[in-house]
Formats: sequence, structure tokens, C-alpha cells
Amino acid sequence: MTKVICASLVLVVCSLTIGAQVKDRPSELLPPPTPARARFVPSGAHLANADDVRKKLGLVPEYETVPGIESIKIAVLDYGFEGLAGGRQYLPEGTVVVEHYDPEFVRRFKLGDPEYRKSFAPQNSHGRTLAQIVWAVTGFHPKGPKFYLLNANGPTLLHRAVRYAIEAKVDIILFSGTFEGGGNGDGRGPINRIVAEALAADILWINAAGNFGRRVYNGPVEALADGFLKLGKDRDGTALRFRNLLDENTVTITLTWNDYREQEDAGTDKDLDLYVEDWQGKRLASSEKIQVAGAKVADAEESRNPRERVVLTDLPASGDQDYRIRIRMKKGTFTSDDQVRVLLSSKREAYFDPQTNQSAPAVRFLDATGKGEIFPPADNPLVLTVGEISPTCAHGPTADHRVKPDVILPDSRALFSNGEMSLGTSNSAAYFTGVVALMKAAEPQLRTRHLLWFAHQGKAEQLAVDQDGLPIPPARTQNGQRLPQTYNGQRLPQIYNGSLPVRRMPMPLSYYARRPAPGGPPPATLSSRYAAPPATRAAPTAARSAGRIRVWQTPTQQELKEEVQKDR
Repeated sequence: MTKVICASLVLVVCSLTIGAQVKDRPSELLPPPTPARARFVPSGAHLANADDVRKKLGLVPEYETVPGIESIKIAVLDYGFEGLAGGRQYLPEGTVVVEHYDPEFVRRFKLGDPEYRKSFAPQNSHGRTLAQIVWAVTGFHPKGPKFYLLNANGPTLLHRAVRYAIEAKVDIILFSGTFEGGGNGDGRGPINRIVAEALAADILWINAAGNFGRRVYNGPVEALADGFLKLGKDRDGTALRFRNLLDENTVTITLTWNDYREQEDAGTDKDLDLYVEDWQGKRLASSEKIQVAGAKVADAEESRNPRERVVLTDLPASGDQDYRIRIRMKKGTFTSDDQVRVLLSSKREAYFDPQTNQSAPAVRFLDATGKGEIFPPADNPLVLTVGEISPTCAHGPTADHRVKPDVILPDSRALFSNGEMSLGTSNSAAYFTGVVALMKAAEPQLRTRHLLWFAHQGKAEQLAVDQDGLPIPPARTQNGQRLPQTYNGQRLPQIYNGSLPVRRMPMPLSYYARRPAPGGPPPATLSSRYAAPPATRAAPTAARSAGRIRVWQTPTQQELKEEVQKDR
């Protein structure tokens, strides 16, 4: 039986070596890799349909024999690398895995308390399988690419992982995670300040868009006389509705509002509380932390971040009844510029509907706004955000009116030789990372602006549309058999890469990449890779036809060479 896994990773803002014994220091050199073999096959479970994937991505035969792939360095930032110590060869020899960072390394770069440690998530192989996908896309070359699998379990370890990658001089960072806090959705904030260090070091950053399609509500802060906010589609509504279709499910509701600052844990004097009720008005759970600012250290019942969270464990199925989310203003001066964002997620994401004989969402967020679903750092304008053709893919616009994702792939499924199958934007980002690695090997001067240009020149696929003119995702098949729609009944959003013109950012790119924290070190020098393309070049034309979505189309090596040479 095929096991299906939704490949997504949400990080809450709140070492080993394969093939050789290497200490947790980026200055250490890896041992020389083993000689290449004619046809290399990993000894562990691997991507079973690699040839088909490479063909669909346009890599065969164009990028079949690209010299220099062994010199490309890729850092995968994650918190799940289960299975790497089992003796099976999942990745090239010489792959470095860092779970705990050397205290001297932490002190040298002022990356927090040297004694602070946080392990990998047990029994979680998310990051390892993504690295396997990348390796498969690049052709299973035993000499490379060179992988660095770095623990990024939380903001502190993310910062350490980024610095490690910089010191190791990696070419590409793959991060298939997002933070539901740590920013206001406009590409700035403490998480994106960390990312800016990698961008300024000339590293290509590839980020998954996230699987939050139809899971997010965005709205203004407008309080009634009793302090509760107006919410939902109803003009006079004061609650957001959702249904849970599975007993014993765990549902997490996260409320944030746009008062994050540039520094982590900067504090806020705006305070909101979060409540969940059943359909009879009975309160099931609440989050009433007191938001604090200034120099005060937050205790257990306080928070320095504009965030509240409720976790509903063992939640009963509600059938045709609606659970309700309510928000109350406790203190602070809110203005018309203030916005709230509610993210709904569940441990069990799908169930089998006996009436339709198809899979359906286990939790339905009836008042989701269907836009503004991109979380940090996928909202960064200098990050290549990758999504897929699916109603579950998160999409923008961002809070400062930019279109995201930047790159759309038509299919994210990954079939492994042990019978497992995974899908989601994490896979899409891994697939695209493999493509970029081959392009980088072919043209070492490849920059983010070149990839964005090719993304906007991609093939505009014609898809079937529903009664509202929204595109319907293509049917997925396996071994010639049609697979059931995983999220039956949900529609693709209207805003996708290529469906709207790229809007102008209110700040120059240098603002996002160079803005220092108060009292922090001077900003890093902005690389020329983020400079605007030559003024003589025409802007890419967006596809506007109903049911058309612009998907990635890998250029030929000749097209790649010509594009890179245009602005040298």
C-alpha cells in the first residue's frame, strides 16, 4: 500500500557526518569523494521515478551531462534528518550533517547562548528526503552536489545554520519551512534579517511557499463595544467558522497581528486575546497572554510577540456544525493600518469521504480569505518562493502587494522506492533546487534575477475552469490510474505567479537586504545579483486569460548562457 505524506514544514517562532568524521566547524575540509561510477544507485530508499521527473522538468537530455555539479554546494536547513545514521547511503559520500553547533563557533559569531541546544525532531525525515529529491534531480552523481544538512529548529538555530552555510561558502540554501510569526508578511522582520545575511553573501535562497491554501484569514482590527473584533464574511459577524470532520483530531489556531519589529522579541504594547467556542457558544479553549514591551522580561503568562495560539487536542468531529474563533481587544491603540492573521492547521489533514469515494480536507476553514497566505521568509522579495498547481499551495499577495510564489511547478509528487509517496510545496522547492543546481553548474554567474526572468517566461498552461472561472488542478495519476483529488471541492486561487503584473515594492531592494537591527552590526554589502535588470529590457508579460497559470519551464543551456551574458 502506498503511504502518502504531505511534505510541509511549519516552524514555530517561539553533529553527525556521513562518510567521514568531521567536526561541527565550517572551516574543516571534507574528504575527497569516491570515484564516479557508470550508473550509481543509492543503497537506501530513493526517488523511484527520477528519470520521469527529470524529463518533466526539462533536464533530459539538455542537462544530462553538466560538468561541475560536484563543485556545487547545497545547504538544506531543516529539523528532521532521521535515518542518516542507519548505514544506508541516501546521499553522496562526504555529506555533512550538523545537529549541534560548536560553542566556539557560536561565540565567534555571537549567535546566542553557546550552551543552548535543540535536537533534531525525532522520527522526522523531512529534510533528509528533500535532500534526496535534490540529488535525484541532479542525476545521482556520487561526487555531488556537496550537501550540508543543518539544524534550523527555531529562529536561533536558523541563524546558526545560515552563518554555517556562509562560512562553508555554499551556493544554494533550500529551506522548506516558514514561520507563522517573526514578520508582518511584507518581507521584513527578524526572520528575514537572518535570511538577508545569506543573500548578501551571494547565496541563492529557495523557499517553499507552504501548504496553507484556504487555511488563512486576514482582516482589519475593528472592535465592537464589547471588545470583540468584527470577523468573517458576514458584515456583522464576530467569529470565524471552521469544521472538523474527524474525531480525535488535533487542530492548532495561531493568531498574529502586524506589530512585529526588526528585532526578535522586540515587544509590543498591542494586546489581543484568542478564543474558540463550539456551535452552542461553549468556550473550549483560550489564549490570553499579556503582551509586554520595553525592557521587561516576559514570564509564563506574558509574551513579547504579537501572537496567541490555541491547540485543541482530541477535538470531536463537528459534522455540519461550525466551531467558532473569536478575537478580543485587550489593550493598545490600534489603527486602520492594523491587521490580524489567523492560521488554521491540523495534525490529520485529509479523510476519506464515503459519499463521494474521494479524499477531502479533514478541517474546513469556512471564512478563509483565500489570499495573503505567505509567511516569512517566503515573503522575502529576494527569496525564490516555489509553489505548485494545487489549491493547498499558499499564495499572496504579500502585505506590501507583491505576487508570490515566484515559481510554480505543475506536479510535486515524489514516489520513493520503499513505496512511500509525498507531495506539497516542500517537494516543489526541492525539485526546483535540483534544477537550479544544474543551471548553476552550467553557468556559475547565475543570479536570482535570471531565475525570476525565466519564471516569468514559463509556459502558460491552459487548465479547466469551474463555474466561477477559477482553474481546476490537473488530475494526478499513478501507474496509469487516476488518484483521487486530495482536497476535493477546494478551488485554485486567482492570484498566482504570472496571473497579475509584478507590483512595485514600496521600498528599494536594498532596504530588505541591508537594514540593520538597532545597535546591531553594520549591514552587509548588497551583492550586484539583486540589482535591477538593464533598463533596455522589456518587462515580462503576465498571462491574464482565465484558467491560465504560468508554470516553470527550464531554459536550454544556450538560452541560459545568453540570458546570463546580457548583464555581465
